[in-house]
Amino acid sequence: MNPRAVFLDAGNTLFRPFPSVGSVYARVARRHGAKVPSDEVQRRFEAEWARHNRLAGLKHEKDEKRWWSKLVRNVFGDAFRNEKTFAAYFEELHHEFAMPRTWRLYPDALPALKALRRRGFILGIVSNWDSRLFSLCDGLGVTPHVNFILASAVEGTSKPEKEIFRRALRRAGVRPDEALHVGDSFREDYLGASRAGISAKLLCRDGKRRRDAECITSLKELAAAARALT
Repeated sequence: MNPRAVFLDAGNTLFRPFPSVGSVYARVARRHGAKVPSDEVQRRFEAEWARHNRLAGLKHEKDEKRWWSKLVRNVFGDAFRNEKTFAAYFEELHHEFAMPRTWRLYPDALPALKALRRRGFILGIVSNWDSRLFSLCDGLGVTPHVNFILASAVEGTSKPEKEIFRRALRRAGVRPDEALHVGDSFREDYLGASRAGISAKLLCRDGKRRRDAECITSLKELAAAARALT
């Protein structure tokens, strides 16, 4: 493998919610009178996200917010009995997750991006996200270090579908065998890219490597591999 382009996932690959989705959801909910343990909110969110993580074809902000509102409503169940209270809560929550302060870059993220760019790689972000991804990457200082950003809600196609990877290839101007994709999801990132003919590495930040995937535990390993390839 001698890639010319590297594609990366965004959430839990380059940056993460701080301190967690459940903590932010629960903290904001308390301001609106709903007290639910953050670990319970986190568990419910992960279950809902696994069932409904498509975020494709939402061409307008209203559609995006409607999609998120339904997901968040399912997460909280009857914790919000008053719809006006929930609506006020959701507006604040939606705004909070558009703010860079709600996210933290992993320490290895920017150094890896800079190292890859110095060695001439074309870099792209390919993420199942809504249109807030662009301003979020701006605020976190990621945008200057990549050539393009693809958000599934804007593109109308989402990982693990082949089409979003094909669009990344077109944006980078490379063939599938000239690209590498890195992300933390086995299904969306590793299998999705592999089925599109793109080499893939699964980012296992918890150190638990899968036997059925080529794994790295840090983006430092990606930068080291890039040095070896150039």
